[in-house]
Amino acid sequence: MKTRIHNSIIVVASILLVFSVHAQEFIEGTISNYTADGGSLVSYDMISKGTIEIGTIDQEGHFKIPLNENYLATIKEKAENTKEPEGWEIEFKTVATTFECSGLYVEYDNGEVQVAGIPELQVTVKDEEWDESVMFAVSNPDIANWLYSYGEKNSAKGYYLQWFFLEEEASAKAECTMPTYTGNDDENYNNVTILNLKLQKGWNIIKYDITEVFTDTNGKIIPSKTEIISIDSLPDDVQWVVVK
Repeated sequence: MKTRIHNSIIVVASILLVFSVHAQEFIEGTISNYTADGGSLVSYDMISKGTIEIGTIDQEGHFKIPLNENYLATIKEKAENTKEPEGWEIEFKTVATTFECSGLYVEYDNGEVQVAGIPELQVTVKDEEWDESVMFAVSNPDIANWLYSYGEKNSAKGYYLQWFFLEEEASAKAECTMPTYTGNDDENYNNVTILNLKLQKGWNIIKYDITEVFTDTNGKIIPSKTEIISIDSLPDDVQWVVVK
């Protein structure tokens, strides 16, 4: 994976989503101020060890991402038909290994159910301004920059969304508090994670809501309380933000 350049070009997109409680067929929206001549949305494929196209962008910046109703089965079939080195095998994540709480106790129902999520979405076009930028679904562009920098930049209050596919229904509940050091001498804060997930079979939208932040002595803004819930539809204020 290439090292990211942390000069940011941020573009907010309007979003439309076809969604019902029991089935989600695709995600689509329009990227504001998109100047490239079409393009693709690609993600890393753990089976082929390369990138694959999962959506397209037209000349007006409209994008569409189809969602496979047999997502996990398709991945497993592909894995079975891929020859791997001796002694190596693909392990799929579960509800229990995906939705953890700083190693503390979590109450699971069907925690062994396997999970697969939509990987990071890269924009691939010939235009250098846009090529290999990354899209995020957030309430605040600062959160997109924070995610893109793997936590190196400042966070902010607000949320980001991710999509996960489950083979069966499951749930996860917990409220965990973990004392966390900032790296500035003995400075520390309580990092609180609240899990309240009721997950359906098929596609699920997961909302990571940063409700409190901590500012350290160097002015770095860090999430200090995050509530993780499953939602049935997109919030009205959701934005698609593209960062490079």
